[in-house]
Amino acid sequence: MSRAPHRAAAVVKQLRAARTRAAVIRAAAVEMDRGGYAGTSLVRICAAAGISLGALTFHFPAKTALADELQARGSAMTRAAVTQVLVLPASPLRLARAVLLAVARLLEEQTEVRAAARLTRERPREAADWTAAWLPELRSLVEQARNEGQLSHSVDPESVTALAVSLVTGVDAQLRLRAHAGPDPGAEASTDAIGRLAELWDIVLYGASATGPPRSERSEHD
Repeated sequence: MSRAPHRAAAVVKQLRAARTRAAVIRAAAVEMDRGGYAGTSLVRICAAAGISLGALTFHFPAKTALADELQARGSAMTRAAVTQVLVLPASPLRLARAVLLAVARLLEEQTEVRAAARLTRERPREAADWTAAWLPELRSLVEQARNEGQLSHSVDPESVTALAVSLVTGVDAQLRLRAHAGPDPGAEASTDAIGRLAELWDIVLYGASATGPPRSERSEHD
């Protein structure tokens, strides 16, 4: 008797399981991004994904496992984006700027990354630390800029790095609010979070730079 029907059935089952897992992850990312770890229940995720609790727990037996998966995925996506930036031919300060904006764009475009950022703050030391995917590289670039004379000697690289974390945290909160509550109809048009981050970071860099920005960089916005 041919085993082909059995193999076909197994393939269909695997595809169905993969689709269910993907649906769970998407729904969990949205719900945990919106409500955080404590504010999100498995029942709520099931409702958002349109699946049963049994189907969810088949893939993720507990909420902690699902949160761990989101933090791992968000961290991996961020690390991949940062790796692409680091190969660009640019000065350490310009690369630091590019890393910061790449992280901000991921927060804007990828719900899983925003969820990972929030879960890292709410569950420190429990799973993959999302900031570890970009902060060490940013810190290294700032320190390299200091060593190469691109920063004033009075500027502490750790202070610049800490400010970068604060800027990313602020952008993360703004993007999360916009994603789940929608834009404020009464707000001004100039509410582009990424553009504002670029402006603020440029103020930091140009204020800390030992020589000031090259003329060609003053008109750049990316």
